Amino acid sequence: MKLYENKTKNRTVAMIVCFVFAIFCGALSMLVESHPDAVFGIGSMVLPSTSFLGLIQALKSSMCIMMVCFEYKMGRKLAFIFMTGSMIFMIIGMIRKGEMSALPGMYNTVLTAVSILIISNQLEKSDKRAVTDYLTGLRNRRGLTYLIESKVREKKLFHVVYFEIDNFRTINDNLGHKYGDIALTSVADHLKELEDEESVFVSRIGGAEFAAVVSGNIEPKTFAEKVMDKIGSSITETEDGFNISIALSVYAGISSFPENAENVDDLLKFADIAVFNARQGKDSKVAFFNQGMRDRFERQIELEKMVKESLIKDYFYLVYQPQYEIKEKKLRGFETLIRLKLPDGPTVSPVEFIPVVEASELIMKIDSYVMRRAMKEAKKMVELCNKNIVVSINVSAKNISSPGFVDEVRNTLEATQFPPECLEIEITEYSFAKSKEITIANVKELRTMGIQIALDDFGTGYTSLSQVMHLPISLLKIDKSLVDDIENNQVNRDFVDAIIYMGHLMNCEVISEGVESMEQLGLLKDHECDFVQGYVWGKPMEYDKALELCKKAS
Repeated sequence: MKLYENKTKNRTVAMIVCFVFAIFCGALSMLVESHPDAVFGIGSMVLPSTSFLGLIQALKSSMCIMMVCFEYKMGRKLAFIFMTGSMIFMIIGMIRKGEMSALPGMYNTVLTAVSILIISNQLEKSDKRAVTDYLTGLRNRRGLTYLIESKVREKKLFHVVYFEIDNFRTINDNLGHKYGDIALTSVADHLKELEDEESVFVSRIGGAEFAAVVSGNIEPKTFAEKVMDKIGSSITETEDGFNISIALSVYAGISSFPENAENVDDLLKFADIAVFNARQGKDSKVAFFNQGMRDRFERQIELEKMVKESLIKDYFYLVYQPQYEIKEKKLRGFETLIRLKLPDGPTVSPVEFIPVVEASELIMKIDSYVMRRAMKEAKKMVELCNKNIVVSINVSAKNISSPGFVDEVRNTLEATQFPPECLEIEITEYSFAKSKEITIANVKELRTMGIQIALDDFGTGYTSLSQVMHLPISLLKIDKSLVDDIENNQVNRDFVDAIIYMGHLMNCEVISEGVESMEQLGLLKDHECDFVQGYVWGKPMEYDKALELCKKAS
């Protein structure tokens, strides 16, 4: 902000210098006109008064144009004031002398005025384009920044309200960018309806993110809810005789000046952090920024740095949780789990760092690390068990929906010589909420390579039964939350029973995770669950202990 203010001050000073010099040139021209027969010398060159007057006229025009270039709004006003005064003096001079000697000067002044109009209009349009979003016509991020800077200088209370459309990518993926643009334009139109020149200013930050600056008597949460009601309503567009309705889900975050921050960057950053917290919340889609959010944000930044450093310095390691056939307690294989132990610090729980990396591209690097290391380590386990066990690797929704994922798996298999029939890729139902077509294509190609596919957290609601039935899934995993209270909750028991029945109907095997008691184990056995995984028969173990278990099982 200081840099911007300094640049503005420098331009203003330069404009004033030009104005003062133009006045000096005007006074000089009057002096020359009063001595028409005089001769003026510049160094060794001698000029008659008419030539010298022409030089002064050129300097006056140049100063006026430079004023506009430095600051087109104020410069244009000063230039026209100066030129109007010059014209008046020239007209008075012609009347007094009764001759037309000032006509060239008047023509030059008119030509300069036209040039100034053209230049200032172009500069004004350029400035407007620089602060305007091309699609919606709202202020862009730069325009919003300048607006907040001016509000900060006023030192009065105001709020930044940040809006994010949650399902915008789905609109682009399913309907195309044309309808994405229609949705954004509709959102902008709703925001324009609420804008006024005193207390509400709206803008598009970029992508599916919008912001408003509200002040005066407007309560920011009430304003945010009003905007969300308008934006959230369905948008209908007719195309080739078909009506397409687009329903938008919107979250809002609010930061306040001067309570939360006193500069543009922090106000926008904190409003964005508040949006993130609104997305995580269950009670409201609007969140006010607070210190707790800032602490969590800083912890997330710290965790991101920690993960990046750990990937470089290899602070990660793997543990293996055994899976057993429920009837005879025969070892089926292992689920691979990642852990982080800093050399001079405590173990960092994946419950803490995995959600952080899932929000960035770091999750792709974590997946790649686990895949390479698991295949390299588990190859010896597979050999000990004569290829009669399965090693399961968790893969994020971002990775399974990536076009290059299958090639990465194939290359890793070749590099480690790991048998594909002993590999199981574990994905979640949420994977199908991303790029569904790519995910399904990847799953099918992995199956043709002999790799097994496990669907984790089944029953959490992201996929429909009809969708799962047409996928080559080899294993369904019952989510731990459904097993936790199976001893006491009849609804949970019925639901688990239904999942096991559906799995077998689809020619899938079923495993229940999070089994911690013999009573849970007995109930799952009665319901004909195929496999179990949990503390009841085996906690996650380090590589050496997993090898020993493989030796016993072989």
